[in-house]
Amino acid sequence: MRRWAALLLLALALTACRGSAAPASPPPAQETPAGGSAGVATFDPARALEHVRHLAGDIGPRPAGSPAEEQAARYIAQVLDSYGYRVEQQSFAIRPTLTRDVEVRVRSPLARHVDALAIVFSPPGQAEAELVYGGQGRPEEFPALTPGRIALVQRGGITFAEKVGNAFRAGAVGVIVYNDRPGLFLGQMPQGAALPAVAISQEDGQALLQMLLQGPVRVFLRVAEPAIKTSYNVVARPPDGTCRVVVGGHYDSVPMSPGANDNASGTATALELARLLADDPQRGGVCFVLFGAEEEGLLGSREFVARLNPEERARLLAMINLDMVGVGDRWLIVGTRELAQEAARQAEALGAAYQVGELPRGFSSDHASFMEAGIPAVFFHRQDDPRYHSPEDRAQYVDGTALAQAARFSLAVIDAVLGVGRPALVPSVP
Repeated sequence: MRRWAALLLLALALTACRGSAAPASPPPAQETPAGGSAGVATFDPARALEHVRHLAGDIGPRPAGSPAEEQAARYIAQVLDSYGYRVEQQSFAIRPTLTRDVEVRVRSPLARHVDALAIVFSPPGQAEAELVYGGQGRPEEFPALTPGRIALVQRGGITFAEKVGNAFRAGAVGVIVYNDRPGLFLGQMPQGAALPAVAISQEDGQALLQMLLQGPVRVFLRVAEPAIKTSYNVVARPPDGTCRVVVGGHYDSVPMSPGANDNASGTATALELARLLADDPQRGGVCFVLFGAEEEGLLGSREFVARLNPEERARLLAMINLDMVGVGDRWLIVGTRELAQEAARQAEALGAAYQVGELPRGFSSDHASFMEAGIPAVFFHRQDDPRYHSPEDRAQYVDGTALAQAARFSLAVIDAVLGVGRPALVPSVP
């Protein structure tokens, strides 16, 4: 899930990215005991969890525009193609803000490289200067010798924007923020900051501080402009090409998080639903779209919606967004009133804890791109995940039973808008 339009602090520890490999074959089908509403009896949680393990484990972190994101798109396309869908990998250009070229090097007294991430929305720039310690970055913590130096400050206490602004006013030429807990992290500040700013681990920050206590430390810092890269939506249409309902979610992740719950869980649920509905004559016209670059600001879903022609928009009855559906103990259902109510009835039938409401301010997901275009949509999300946007978002914590519940909600909405076994529901236009 994308958190945007608010100051965000993401605690991430350093995780090694995995190398590219050939897409894995789709996992074999397994039998599931019968029960529940029509179609859901054959939803295979074990098969869905295999998709989660491949995306989050074998491929690993999938930041937008990265080789790993492209590898995941190929895997998803291969799976959907094996079910008989017409599959398109819809490419689009992006300038990722979460993954930018960054360089931090100690020049003296002992040359060394320091792993770093650009703080999101840091301006590009570079500087080479002596280091100065500025505490947590409050105005009174910068010493008189700050002008012309690179400030080393600790995470916490005040926002990144305040730290960088205070360092600028104190005369610093760059800012290095070190973590207040083990590992590297990814931070965000609003656009418009005056200095290049990067994040480093607690371990590296403490090492720099120890060096500084023994004498002058000269550092080179560089934050590059965001580079143009390519992301992909994977679009699967039935053989006749008609889309009356879109089921989907994003498959990218934030850097260094395996993204098992966010959002291999939603991707895997969509893939297993695609298998169920591939040969279902009652539920024709269901398309599956897995979006790239959601974590960069819903870029994939916005691109997909922008490419719909007037006839395609008119045929589209609803969009179902599956985002973070595998961890937690209760459901949040968000979106067009009639669709949310249909899902809520299914939750009650299952005895599942749920709430119909809104996302907290500063959070969004891909259903918003459809609703902004006047297309009814509903979003299923399971609360709360303590490993959100962290290296610990691993497949072992994803609950197959929760994925099956998300599938039941999705099928309930699909049946309602397609009129399967009942008069078709006509949702209101957002």
